[in-house]
Amino acid sequence: MPLNFAFWGGIHPTAAPLLKTIALDPLEMFGHILLIIGVPFVLGIWCAHRFPNWTARFKKPVRILSFLALIAFIVGAIAGNWRYFLDYVGLVLLAVVIHDALAFGTGYAIARAAGLPDYDRRAVSIEVGIRNAGLGLVIIFSFFGGLGGMAVVAGVWGFWDIIAGLILAGWWARRPLQGGVPGIEKP
Repeated sequence: MPLNFAFWGGIHPTAAPLLKTIALDPLEMFGHILLIIGVPFVLGIWCAHRFPNWTARFKKPVRILSFLALIAFIVGAIAGNWRYFLDYVGLVLLAVVIHDALAFGTGYAIARAAGLPDYDRRAVSIEVGIRNAGLGLVIIFSFFGGLGGMAVVAGVWGFWDIIAGLILAGWWARRPLQGGVPGIEKP
């Protein structure tokens, strides 16, 4: 991310001067990403392996709790930057909707070009199309002081990802898989 930020910021004339005042420590950012994504992932795998009955029992409540925590985090980010939200929500939403449509479509098209079955194409499309808004907000608040415009973009993105993901999943749920589900024989 620091390299990406430096590259894209460096080629934009109005953003280039900001790079002199913004310093991103790659190790600190790696630590944040590890804590937000890596540790919960490893703990989840470990719990599922070590305590399968307990994991099965608490899977749904933990899923609901994590979803509510994400929503609260997004709402907090937008509420803290309400003026930016009101000023730019239309433009940000348009950009987010177009970007998501391109990301979902690109994921599906590349999976199809790679010869993956429909089941896997759908999974790749969702994986490419949905970003981690919670991680984005943590990075924005940790490294950019909650810079208003950035927080609004990540917050709107988080809400739209949920809506777009549900719409796409609902649409696919009404359409049978081409070739069936892997590992299940057709009757």
